[in-house]
Amino acid sequence: MPDIRFPFLGVHFTVQVDGKIKIGPTAMPAFWRENYKRVERFNFKELIEIIKLDTLMFIKKAEFRRLAVEEMKKYSKSYLIKQAKMLVYNIPSADLFKWVNPGIKAQLIDKRNLTLVQDFVVEGDKYSVHILNAVSPAFTASFPFARYVVKEYIAK
Repeated sequence: MPDIRFPFLGVHFTVQVDGKIKIGPTAMPAFWRENYKRVERFNFKELIEIIKLDTLMFIKKAEFRRLAVEEMKKYSKSYLIKQAKMLVYNIPSADLFKWVNPGIKAQLIDKRNLTLVQDFVVEGDKYSVHILNAVSPAFTASFPFARYVVKEYIAK
């Protein structure tokens, strides 16, 4: 189970339509835009901006520092398998799993009080609607959420 104090999934399992099982997280924090594969598209300026912001959070939130380090360890396939084995006993060794790079998880930070925003933020006017901090892509694509957005922001 994820740590409910933080908006990250932690290690989890997803059964696909074909019966194959994925071990997640499938999205990780990024340290520059488009940080999909280790140092590909590395951008030093963006890294410095994020480190400055994260440093402010680290000062106020010591537990966030611990979580950030824990999340970064999940870039390692063997570490992720080790964590998954704590949930399910009979998991094969890491060398039997195909590694797919995780995606980037968007995470909104409230700069006023240096906290991670834990829920969706929907903003809009008569010209556009923006879904910010989509903490659950599956929920974002759900019919109930679509009805809410249409009712509250489009049908007015």
